[in-house]
Amino acid sequence: MAKRKNRISWKGFSLVELIVVIAIMAVLLGVLAPQYIKYVEKSRISADEDTADALLGASHAMLADLEYFPKVSVGALLQFGPKGVSTADAGIASALGEYFTPDYSGRRPISKKYRNSTYVIAFSQTAKGDFLLKDSWK
Repeated sequence: MAKRKNRISWKGFSLVELIVVIAIMAVLLGVLAPQYIKYVEKSRISADEDTADALLGASHAMLADLEYFPKVSVGALLQFGPKGVSTADAGIASALGEYFTPDYSGRRPISKKYRNSTYVIAFSQTAKGDFLLKDSWK
């Protein structure tokens, strides 16, 4: 008969090893989470500014198109804010679906910086009769 050795064979990790791994992960998470949150907010700010730029570009394209140019009222406003993209001018509203995006009214600022602000594009006219766009965040 062969002599049997009394060895204990461990399968897996000890409790101490698991606690050490969890502690290391907690430290890494504590260091990296604030940076991740900053990057997410920066991307949201960038998205809001890109939407505002796209609206301004769509407004310029709309005024360059002779089909929509006569339909725009002097003093009309195009707004991008907490209530979405809105305008009271029928010419601007019909052009937005073509030049910007068909579902433009659902767009809202998503960043903390612009969440309660409104981007306004004002359509005014010069003495020569040319349209002038003035834009600002309010």
